[in-house]
Amino acid sequence: MSNPGLDVFAGRVAIVTGGAASLGRAIVELLAQKGASIVIADRDGAAARRLEADICASGGSAAAVVADVAQAASVERLLAATVSRFGQVDILVNNAGMLGPIAELWDTTDADVDRVFALNVRSVFTCSRMVARHMMDRRKGSIVTIASVAGKDGPRGMSIYASSKAAVIGFTKSWAKELAPHGVRVNCVSPALIEGTGMRAEMPDWFSTDSAARIPMGRLARAEEVAQVVAFLASDAASFVTGACYDVSGGRATY
Repeated sequence: MSNPGLDVFAGRVAIVTGGAASLGRAIVELLAQKGASIVIADRDGAAARRLEADICASGGSAAAVVADVAQAASVERLLAATVSRFGQVDILVNNAGMLGPIAELWDTTDADVDRVFALNVRSVFTCSRMVARHMMDRRKGSIVTIASVAGKDGPRGMSIYASSKAAVIGFTKSWAKELAPHGVRVNCVSPALIEGTGMRAEMPDWFSTDSAARIPMGRLARAEEVAQVVAFLASDAASFVTGACYDVSGGRATY
């Protein structure tokens, strides 16, 4: 824990949903390196506990909490466990999400839509609503949600995923206006395809190849690069930033 900026988040507590692997793990590790106490919320309890052990062994502060953010009761337990352990929540990173089927409109089903929206949209409402009330009482806090460049350019075959991430961008802007008077900032991050993630592994080869080809910088994003933008938005360096959607797309984003 000797990285520059070690004390950026000293005394602050962050919940990262889906925090045990891939992008979530990169976010957890970076925030911990910068001094935050981290709650690693994940359905995979074993992976979350391993990450907790790694962070604590490196001199950081972390707690693994098994949570299914698509279930309101589970989110209630997550918040209660966080406050019981650390006393507060300063940062919420809504990272948990899923790709869902890659299919043309006529091959989608209502069940597909419900499954993707339950995690990518409704669970973010649940987590943010509960944590926002806590932050409002303290008159400070930062909420950062992972959107996607797909929510901006609507790739073919990804209408369910793309619309769920477009929803993230939309409600980020609404919540920022609602929560600004209460000292709470709300932003989102819109990455292009990230290398080494489970989401990429779910894509057919032709689809991931096409996605990579449309990135002007000629490569995929790295999880650490996305995590750096999340950390910036959560920090006091972004104290006048709210309602923003930050692209980490290598130039792919169209607006």
